[in-house]
Amino acid sequence: MSDSHPAKRAGRRAWLPRFYIILPLLFILLISMEALLSSSKFASALPDDSAEFQKKQVDSFMEMNKLLIELATAAIGGITAFVLHRDKSAKLNQAQLRRVVASWTLCAASLYFGYLTYQQVTWELSLGFFDSYNSHLWWPVRAQFWSFLGSVVVFADFIYSSLQPVKSG
Repeated sequence: MSDSHPAKRAGRRAWLPRFYIILPLLFILLISMEALLSSSKFASALPDDSAEFQKKQVDSFMEMNKLLIELATAAIGGITAFVLHRDKSAKLNQAQLRRVVASWTLCAASLYFGYLTYQQVTWELSLGFFDSYNSHLWWPVRAQFWSFLGSVVVFADFIYSSLQPVKSG
């Protein structure tokens, strides 16, 4: 079989460290692009019904936050289900276990940052304003999204490595 060829197995193992070097660089690039777009200043007139406009802005913002919380919760369930219902004859090796723990941890971080976002929105609204670019709110929102995305990528890598043929000794 071509999959059992030692050169192909070695090529797959050699690619994995490059993947984990390229991944943070990709995240940095995406975060930089987001920061560049977010820093662009613009001004527009508030509509006459600005209170209704701000209510829609808060609603939209909170819906995105809820969606990320739901997705992180579903990802934790998916990770757990995949680990519990996978082929029991193949044990988790240390690298796979690290991926699972990293993915769970990043999901938990996403949930925590979602909670912080709720706290900050509540704080802003209690003071009578809402500014999604306030640094107290901006950082938890970004951390929530990126920790969720990181969790999904690490989990996908776990699934990929789990589906690879087992080396025969």
